[in-house]
Amino acid sequence: MKRRSRTASNFPPFQQGGLDSLCGLYSIVNAERFINHSSDEESQRLFDDLVHFLSRRKLLSKLLIGGIIHTEMLLILDKVVGKQRISNVQIPWRGVQNPDLTTFWKSMQDFLDGTSNRAIILGLQGYHDHWTVIEGITNRSIKLYDSALIQRLPRSSCTTVYTTGIRKHLLFPAQTYFLSNEAIDISQYDD
Repeated sequence: MKRRSRTASNFPPFQQGGLDSLCGLYSIVNAERFINHSSDEESQRLFDDLVHFLSRRKLLSKLLIGGIIHTEMLLILDKVVGKQRISNVQIPWRGVQNPDLTTFWKSMQDFLDGTSNRAIILGLQGYHDHWTVIEGITNRSIKLYDSALIQRLPRSSCTTVYTTGIRKHLLFPAQTYFLSNEAIDISQYDD
């Protein structure tokens, strides 16, 4: 009997994030980097600050394994990122009934609308259980600045209600953070 050799091609390597649940931390670092055009060193300092904060609060192992939930994201954005790195963090759909996809999509488009120094952190479920950063949005797709190298989410595959075979990306409006280093009037993005 001939033995099959165990080559590297039979067992592809894991990519960063393949075994951990740090996409929430990476979405924070990537959003800050996108908004402020931060250097590698500045991004590393922010990541280090995030890890030290979570360690002091005894949350690091929990978040490393289980990921960040909405309330923890709020805490981290407030206590670690704060006004020094991103001056405005808004959650226009917090406490509001889930909008239909068209309304939510339009609010994100209106917020980003070609304005520099803005980004959106988006919570996803369905095909991806993930936190990601939106850098741009058209009528047809969302362009991502993503730690897992996901590049786009086609609108035809997205929903704000429940996933189906076709609509496999569940977007969470109440867990969507509009980030900027300028004054933001969010009332115009939540109708």
